[in-house]
Amino acid sequence: MLEAYSINAVVGTNEPIPFNNVTLKKGCTAELQGTSTIVLNKCGVYMVSFDASSAAVTSAQLYKNGIAQPQAQSTDTSISFTTLVQVSTNNSCCPCSSPTTIQIINTDDAEATFTNANVVVTKLV
Repeated sequence: MLEAYSINAVVGTNEPIPFNNVTLKKGCTAELQGTSTIVLNKCGVYMVSFDASSAAVTSAQLYKNGIAQPQAQSTDTSISFTTLVQVSTNNSCCPCSSPTTIQIINTDDAEATFTNANVVVTKLV
């Protein structure tokens, strides 16, 4: 389980939202890599909950392995979504495999300032 957040994050268009603070990390199933990429290390189903606010209307969307997830997007001054992400293989030290990664991208046409942004990733099964 992982919970991370940022306050007053300025994010360019089509750039990932950074999460500068980790408030909860339990186990090693979900880990923050850098400030904007979450690595899902174990196969199974994860629940991803995201919420953010900004002074202007903004948009954000979940990307899994660089691919937009149409069921996980929101546009407004207060945005949020909750979705499930399936991971089919474990992250291993094998050089032929790569971990499943997720990012939340500012998909708005302009730079956005998120007064707060929060993400929670929980492995369900």
